[in-house]
Amino acid sequence: MKRERIALLIFYIFLGAILGTLLGIVLGKVFPTIDASVSFGFTPFTLKLVIFDVTIGIQFYLNVGTIIGVLLFLYLFFAL
Repeated sequence: MKRERIALLIFYIFLGAILGTLLGIVLGKVFPTIDASVSFGFTPFTLKLVIFDVTIGIQFYLNVGTIIGVLLFLYLFFAL
C-alpha cells in the first residue's frame, strides 16, 4: 500500500470513529443499548517540575455507534 493510501485509511477510521460515536450518543436517547459504552486507557499523570508541568494521559470511549461507524467507513474505503 502506498503511503498516501495508508494515511487515507487512518483518516477514514478516525472519521468513522468520531461520527459513529456522535451517532451512538444521539441514537442512545431513543435506543439506550447503542449508547452503552466501555472506556479504557491511562489516567492522566502529571510531572511537576520547577519551570513547567507535564501531563500525559489517554482515554478511549467505545460504544456500539463507534463500531458501526468504523465498519461503515472501512467498507466505504475498500469499496472505492
